[in-house]
Amino acid sequence: MATYLKNKLKGSSKPTASVNQSSVSDTVLSEDEFHDASEEALPVQTFLHPDAHVDGGLAFVDKQLLESQRAAVLQLMKEAGKKLLTGNIDLVNFSVPVKMFEPRSYLQKLADVWVYPNYIAQAADAVDPVERMRLVITWFVAGLQHVFQSWRKPFNPILGETWQAQLSDGTVMYMEQLSHHPPVTAFHMIGAGQKYVFHGTSQPDVSFKTNAIKTAAKGYRRLTFADGGCIEIEYPVYIMRGIVYTAMPRGECVGSAKFVDPANRLTCSIEFGRVEGASNPLLQRSDSFQGHICSTDAPLQSTSFTDAASQGWCPGSSASELTAHVAYMKQAA
Repeated sequence: MATYLKNKLKGSSKPTASVNQSSVSDTVLSEDEFHDASEEALPVQTFLHPDAHVDGGLAFVDKQLLESQRAAVLQLMKEAGKKLLTGNIDLVNFSVPVKMFEPRSYLQKLADVWVYPNYIAQAADAVDPVERMRLVITWFVAGLQHVFQSWRKPFNPILGETWQAQLSDGTVMYMEQLSHHPPVTAFHMIGAGQKYVFHGTSQPDVSFKTNAIKTAAKGYRRLTFADGGCIEIEYPVYIMRGIVYTAMPRGECVGSAKFVDPANRLTCSIEFGRVEGASNPLLQRSDSFQGHICSTDAPLQSTSFTDAASQGWCPGSSASELTAHVAYMKQAA
C-alpha cells in the first residue's frame, strides 16, 4: 500500500511540513474511537502534503507554469473587459488563451480523483452499512488532492467523444460526451470483479471573478454495489485562489460533500473549512473537514433522473444509453 501511494502522490521535493513539531508516540485508535472521533483523538504531530500551503489547500509551486498562467489570465482579463467587473465569467463557454490548457480532455481529468479503488472494493465487501459508508467517504476524500495536480484547464470534449481507461486492479472506466452546450459528460466505472458500478453525469460550471477560479460540478453520481446497496454522492466546490495577485496561489475544496444511502437511511455531510472553536492546529486550517454519519427513522428519497436534472442537464435516457455504449465498447475491446 505504501508503494502504491508513493507512486500516486505528486508533490514538490521540499521537506514535508508538520502542523506541530512536538514529538508523539505511535497511537492506535480502537474501532469505537474511530466512529466517535474527537479533537483530542487527533495526533499531536500531523504531516501535510509536500505542497501544502501555509493558509490551507495545495500551493501552486511551479513558478514557470505560474508565470505562463498569469500571462494568460491577464490576456483574458483584457478581452473580457467589463464582464469581470459586473459578475462571474463562465470559462466553459468563454474563449480563453490556449496556453491555459493542458494536453488532455475533460473526460480524462474527470477520472483523476478515482485512483484509490481499493477503498471501494473494501466497501463492496462490507456487511455493516456504516462501515461501507465510512470506506466510501475515505475513497472520496483521498482522491481530492489530485484535483489540483495540473493547475491547467482541460480541453472541452467534442460531442460524442469517448475515453476509456483501466486501473492496475482491473477497474475499468468509460466516459462519453453527451452534450456540447451545456457540456455534459457521462461516466461509468466498473470495479474489479464487478463488485460495484460508479456512474452518473458531470456538468462543470467554471467561473472566474476578481482573483479566483471556481469550479462546481453539477449532475448526479451513484455508487451501486453487487448486493444492491447504493450510495449517492454530491461533490463540493473546487476553488483556486490568488491566481493574479498573490505570491503563491492555492487550491482547495469549499462547501460540502454529501453522501446518501437511501435503503439504510444513512446520510453524511462532509463540511470543508476551519473547524470553529478547535484548538488543534490541523483543524484550524482552511482545508480541514468534518462530518458525521447519521441515521434517520424517516425513509430517504433516492435521487431520480428528474431530480438530478434540477442540479444540471441530465437526459432521462442517459443511463440506458451509456450502459449500451459500455457494452458495445467492451465487445469491441
